[in-house]
This record gives sequence, structure tokens and C-alpha cells, in this order.
Amino acid sequence: MLRIAAQLLQTATPHEAELPGGYGWALLQAAISLLGVCILAWLVLRWASRRGFGVGKRGTRMEVLERLPLDPRRSLHLVRVGEKVLVIGTGDGAPTVLSEMALDELPELEEPEKKSFAEVLGRMRPSSKDE
Repeated sequence: MLRIAAQLLQTATPHEAELPGGYGWALLQAAISLLGVCILAWLVLRWASRRGFGVGKRGTRMEVLERLPLDPRRSLHLVRVGEKVLVIGTGDGAPTVLSEMALDELPELEEPEKKSFAEVLGRMRPSSKDE
């Protein structure tokens, strides 16, 4: 009777030789699984982006004309929406429309005077009259 009980216990519990390598083996399996999931996600996203999923027409109805950072978390945006230009303030809360004007009311930018590198360097070099 004891002999039968001992045989049942041996068959009920797996032998140490049959167990995989413990924590190291489990860590290796997890790393391989994670690598497989990452590769699969990369392939699916690459396939989807080539077919145009998630990409709409850009710049047709709305365009950010300019951004002026006020501090690291707050800024002003000049946004063209159709024939209107909106001044939008962004920061900690929701974006806020501060002003609205027609596109033709927007003042033109004055182009800064373009100077060659030699002219700029010449102004920085001390002249012979100063010596």
C-alpha cells in the first residue's frame, strides 16, 4: 500500500529534470515574447502608414502661421482657418481664442534686410581708426 502511494506521489509531481530553467528561462521567454510583439506592432504600423491610415489632408483648411512661446508652458498661436485668422492662447488649460480677424486684415511681415556674411564680419572687426 505504501508502495502504491509513493508511485502516485511521484507521478503527481513533476521531476526536477522535467522543469524548465526557472526564473532565467521565464525571463528569456518574456524577452522573446516582448520582442515578437514589438516587431509585429512595427510591421502593422508600417503597413497601415503606407496605405494612408491615420493620415488626412494636411494644410488644406487650417494652417498654423506662427507660434510665439511666452514661457515653457504657455504660447500664442496664429492660426488660419479658411479666410479667418485666429489668435489662440495655449497653456495649462484648454486653448482659448483671444482674437479673430479676416485674412486680409493681417499685417504683412517686414522682411529684414539681408546682408552678406562679409558685411556682418566687417562690422564686427575693429576698424583701423579705433587703434
